[in-house]
Amino acid sequence: MKVPIRTTANGTEYWDSEAKKVLFVPAGMRPSFKVTEKPESMLYVETKPLTDAPVFSLEGKTATQLREYAEENNIEVPGNLKKSETIREYIEEQLAVDEE
Repeated sequence: MKVPIRTTANGTEYWDSEAKKVLFVPAGMRPSFKVTEKPESMLYVETKPLTDAPVFSLEGKTATQLREYAEENNIEVPGNLKKSETIREYIEEQLAVDEE
């Protein structure tokens, strides 16, 4: 199976999955082989975490730690929020708004 992987001003590169190499066809020329467009076997993408680093969680953090986190992430926590639970909820709300 040969699939296009990159097109430049000089031509198109195709991946030959049987020979495990790249084939180059100059611009203006037609490939001398059968090209498979969008094969199903190449549409599946498995996602894996980039690192094994633990995911940061706001759970169990003190009010001071939460305020420091908010400051690092440019989130202004109102002064009337004192409990860590309410500060955490406020930060999570602000992060959700930023994602939209």
